[in-house]
Amino acid sequence: MSQVINMDEQQVHIPELFPEPWQSAVRALLTQQGERVEELRFRAARPPVWVSERRERPLRCRGGPDRAEPALLEEIVQRAAGRSVYAVQEQLRAGYLSLRGGHRLGVCGSVTAEGRSIKTMRSFQSLNLRLARERLGCGEAVCAWLRRNPGSLLLLGPPGIGKTTLLRDCVRQLSDGEEQRVGLVDERGELAACWNGVPQLNVGTKTDVLTGCPKAVGMELLLRTMSPDWIAVDEISGEADAEALVRASYCGVRFLATAHADSPEDLRRRPVYRSLLAAAVFETVAVLGEDRSIHCERMNHGVFEMDCGGDDPALLHMGGTSRGPAAAQNGRAAAGALYGAGAYDG
Repeated sequence: MSQVINMDEQQVHIPELFPEPWQSAVRALLTQQGERVEELRFRAARPPVWVSERRERPLRCRGGPDRAEPALLEEIVQRAAGRSVYAVQEQLRAGYLSLRGGHRLGVCGSVTAEGRSIKTMRSFQSLNLRLARERLGCGEAVCAWLRRNPGSLLLLGPPGIGKTTLLRDCVRQLSDGEEQRVGLVDERGELAACWNGVPQLNVGTKTDVLTGCPKAVGMELLLRTMSPDWIAVDEISGEADAEALVRASYCGVRFLATAHADSPEDLRRRPVYRSLLAAAVFETVAVLGEDRSIHCERMNHGVFEMDCGGDDPALLHMGGTSRGPAAAQNGRAAAGALYGAGAYDG
């Protein structure tokens, strides 16, 4: 069974990434009441900030400097890497470090390139610490939709809107509530946040996790070894990911995935997703709005919208027909508030 830690335990190691007096400042920020901290951003020779609801606010440090010196950024990276930056170069080349608890440290700096690939990164200029959060239950309406319309689902939205949080809870509910086997490719360690093989975030009891594995490789490995009913992946962004999804779709497995796009139309304009659309891999596209609503559209076959309604919200019928397994499930699903504003992050 997955070992799940609460919010306080999940963040307890965050202040240790910073030397004093910044350590005390971060600890005070994370324990204060009020708005939830989504990100901590440190830029060389600039005032550090914390982010909530996509707004940046100054991070005050009593008795300390008002700007982040380059030596501070170097020290933060050293601590995040366990004093062995060499051992985490592969992650640094991808622009991030995965941290205990599912948090992620985004990194910018001076790179040494080799062809079209990054060989090394040093002289760090910007750090973005994204704090992982669980929002248990936020996927209930989406999973109710999937029960009525079984088929693969693609979650769309801009960065930071909450796709990863929603994806994680959908995996948990399919695994526990629906008793489905879910294979999870957690390439960046953000979904399950495994530590010594144990998920630190709740992804369900019937979920098999591959951590740090490229999505294209991981999907094929799960098909060969774990016989999943579902495969879940975050951030489809490359042609290899899309091609692997198409190949795996011929094996009868269903998918939960996310992608950066503002709408189905935006998705169709992007070349990397054309093979997915041509192969009709996904039955439904769900678009996350800025107001935390979800708009679901069957690919080219009608529109279904979950909105923040009252006790008796309007129900929308799905129109048209579908070529996939959801064809016989055309019907209704209740609209409802999926999230409270500011209650989750991506």
